Amino acid sequence: MTEQKRRCMVCGKPDPGEDSICPVCKALIRGEALDHQKQIKKDADRELHKEGSDPLKK
Repeated sequence: MTEQKRRCMVCGKPDPGEDSICPVCKALIRGEALDHQKQIKKDADRELHKEGSDPLKK
């Protein structure tokens, strides 16, 4: 029988390591999620400013 090699679920490169996604793809996905989270916060702060409230600062 043929031995199946493990591949990354995102890019298809062989041997993704312990996970099913290779470290490069995992970093890209995390980066996109962080950018999305920052955009949501920016939009929410903009809406609060339009309503007359000041956004909460850390």
